[in-house]
Amino acid sequence: MNKQKEDHIIKNTERGRTMKQSSEIIGLPVVSITEAKELGTIKELLINPAEGSIAAVVLDDGQWYYGAKLILFNDLEGIGEYAATVKNSSVIIPIAAAADLEALLVANVKVIGSKVLTSSGRIQGKVTEFYINDAGKIANCEVVGADGGTISVPAQNIYTFGKEVLVVADIDCSVTETSVTETNDGLDFQKQSIETRVQIPGSEVNLEGENSSMEDDDPAKKFDDKHRKFLLGKKSNRRIETDNGVLIVDAGGEITEEVLQKAKLAGKFVELSMSIQ
Repeated sequence: MNKQKEDHIIKNTERGRTMKQSSEIIGLPVVSITEAKELGTIKELLINPAEGSIAAVVLDDGQWYYGAKLILFNDLEGIGEYAATVKNSSVIIPIAAAADLEALLVANVKVIGSKVLTSSGRIQGKVTEFYINDAGKIANCEVVGADGGTISVPAQNIYTFGKEVLVVADIDCSVTETSVTETNDGLDFQKQSIETRVQIPGSEVNLEGENSSMEDDDPAKKFDDKHRKFLLGKKSNRRIETDNGVLIVDAGGEITEEVLQKAKLAGKFVELSMSIQ
């Protein structure tokens, strides 16, 4: 195996799980295993922004004028270097038969090309690629900054997948090392504090174990306040429920403070944010 291919495999492996770049999947032919025939090619990836995952792939079978056809990501038997495989053609879903997938198609979240914005309002760059694990989850995004450098943003640091913006948590590490000064009596150790903070939207945690109180002018809090004000008064384009079926807001319903609170408590705030008219 040549060195370049070996590096590529290592780069695309996360804790033993092989990952694929989105560009490695788009354009692959889809082959039916039992029917031994090619069903079409993968035209694009249908992203579920609320879950940070690939819900389905859009199939181009040469008959686009009849409407979009989809294959659920979970129905893909395998994604290889030269083809993706499915059990048979029965897994193909016409868009007219899948309203939930149609909503994702209309939302048209692409990720690639999105501006990357921190929760404190700083622009980090643009997404140029993202990696998908074998469960269909977006594992990390590659971001090119203004200086031309590339950084990798793991999924756990991504707050919101938007149509044109990716909102990520701020990470601010400040370390002051213990200084050592040589004196006539030997070495004089001057102990200084070591402090590391990781900011996530709406909170700041000191990793030494002490919670830091938010300042009134904290940028993350300001961002959250602006986000809430933006959502208030908007209409939801679909019905949103808690995991146990309790209504948060109905399709066409107004987003109020009560709705926002319910969504936050139920872990549906991001889903609500992506479902406004």
